[in-house]
Amino acid sequence: MKKRITAFSLAAAVICSAAGSLPVSAADPACRDIDPLAYTYEIYPLLEPFNEYFYVKTDNPHPESFRFADHDSPYSETSVIYNTDTVYADVEYEDESVWRVNGGYIFKSYTTNGGEVTLQVQESITRSEFNTAVYGTPDPEFTGYSPYHGMPVGSYDQHFENSSSYRILGYFKWVDTDVKLTLPPLCDDCDYLIQTYAGGDDFFSDMDAVQSGFSSICLYSGSFIRGELYRSGSRDWRLSPAGHIDQIFYIYSPYSRKDNKSLFASAIYPYRYDSLGFPGMMGSVSKRLNPDSTYTWSDSSHAYIAVTLGDQTKSYGGAGSGEGQGISEDKLSRIFRFGEQDESTTLSDAKALLREYADVEMDDDIPRDDAVTWERIYNTVGDGAWVDMGGIYTYLYQKNADAYFNADEWGVGHSIYWGGSLGYASDMWVDGRYISNREYVISGQTFADHPTSAILVPETEVPLITDYTSQWDSENKCRIYTSAEAELSTQKNVIYRYDAASGLWKANVSWGKSGISFSVIEAMAQQGVIDASYYDRLILTPEQAEALVSSGNTNTPPQKGFYFDGNEPQGTPFFKGDVNDDGAVTVADAVMLQKYLLTEGELTNRKNADLNADGKLSAADLTFLKRILLKG
Repeated sequence: MKKRITAFSLAAAVICSAAGSLPVSAADPACRDIDPLAYTYEIYPLLEPFNEYFYVKTDNPHPESFRFADHDSPYSETSVIYNTDTVYADVEYEDESVWRVNGGYIFKSYTTNGGEVTLQVQESITRSEFNTAVYGTPDPEFTGYSPYHGMPVGSYDQHFENSSSYRILGYFKWVDTDVKLTLPPLCDDCDYLIQTYAGGDDFFSDMDAVQSGFSSICLYSGSFIRGELYRSGSRDWRLSPAGHIDQIFYIYSPYSRKDNKSLFASAIYPYRYDSLGFPGMMGSVSKRLNPDSTYTWSDSSHAYIAVTLGDQTKSYGGAGSGEGQGISEDKLSRIFRFGEQDESTTLSDAKALLREYADVEMDDDIPRDDAVTWERIYNTVGDGAWVDMGGIYTYLYQKNADAYFNADEWGVGHSIYWGGSLGYASDMWVDGRYISNREYVISGQTFADHPTSAILVPETEVPLITDYTSQWDSENKCRIYTSAEAELSTQKNVIYRYDAASGLWKANVSWGKSGISFSVIEAMAQQGVIDASYYDRLILTPEQAEALVSSGNTNTPPQKGFYFDGNEPQGTPFFKGDVNDDGAVTVADAVMLQKYLLTEGELTNRKNADLNADGKLSAADLTFLKRILLKG
């Protein structure tokens, strides 16, 4: 390896001493006895041309007593290079308490563009001056806070042992010194993509080129040193909505890790973007290529944006490849030692190291004997059932008999469901309750709020085509059905979806003989080979649709279903209103609940008594129970 001073000839080595009216010590008590101007400073980018991480070689004993300011950066009006204040598991330290590596410190920026930077030191100010610098007008009631390092002012405090409380001890501002250092030209992640991949031909050609180049170097995430596994909280494995429009559900495990350790190998690699970060970066690229361009997030995929310039719109986005993981310290293949060693790296070498860590085989240490699985959920809900996810309800069902599950593991024992045979209601009415495209019930909705949403009708009779004959009419280019055998079959879940062309809701036919579709049954009815009444069962008029969803249940939580909330044993049935646990909802349940509310009795099943799912028992629950009884 080359010596660092040879590797970075543009960096300046400066020996300085106190001068003028500048303070001879830092304001922060942690480094108050330090005169920052009495030390030598050299600064080197660790991954050129990126402006993120730096090695500062200095004999200054505390990295919080100084920083560097870039007063001519296009990225920020307050661009600074400052201490990382992070202990990385793959870095060799002289003194972890002050983050000192061999010969100096690791600093970071993200906002400098290189060139001349100025050494800054602290100068004490009053609280009034601090407030004025931050807010413009002093606030006598304000007690102060510690702004991030890019701010021109700051506060220092005293933290109390074993407590999150602290006391403000004083305030300071950063002031320039006469010490100047020179860095090579640097850029941020976004500009690097443009400079490296955009050819300057036209806007969308450049966007296409950046998308391709970004995809080739982007990783989904980095790795870390995994900490000790422990069980957190009282909840068990549970189900929860995923939160993204194109994802379905998450299974959360009750396990977490403590004392995870960061890797500098992950921190230094700039292109670690997930399915939100990747399209976000492409949006930034589009604005820098042409400020007149606009972009919006996709309505169907959280990982994509639609970029528009003039009358043309194209889609961009995705996510990085692979996925990092928690590894043990004995799997580390590189320790960053700094000092006389050149710890600078290249983009390709940094990527290769993270790929190596992502490929390490680690034992699964998560207990899974009682884990919720997608197969278990599928087998529990059967042809269709409500599921309680902790006061959040959804409706799940088996789409077919040959179950398959497309699920990815993420986090500590968690998994995400992407698709397969587990059906789920989305933008759909079920039993008079509206389930949004976030896959959970939203109360208080009316037909007018969602006049074209799908409707699931349970246990309705629909035609089953058991056999048929047909021939192709080449002249009219259509199929003529010559005979058909049909019968009525009870289907527990029939989904009717709105058809804008006809203004009707048409059944999503997913039963019977292979190849049968709505249009096939419609043609059979039109051609007279099956009774027209069969076709009528596959459509809903607007009047029928409104009558189905206007059942008065919109503000009533589902009455029967299964718990997957992490509080009850997974798959435990619930029967709201069955307060006495006899398997039915009767007047006896109302009597028991009323006596309990009057403090004249006890409840056999408290969970079934919480009919409005607000976590407490009150007269409102009794009102809901009486409504159920009135409906029969």
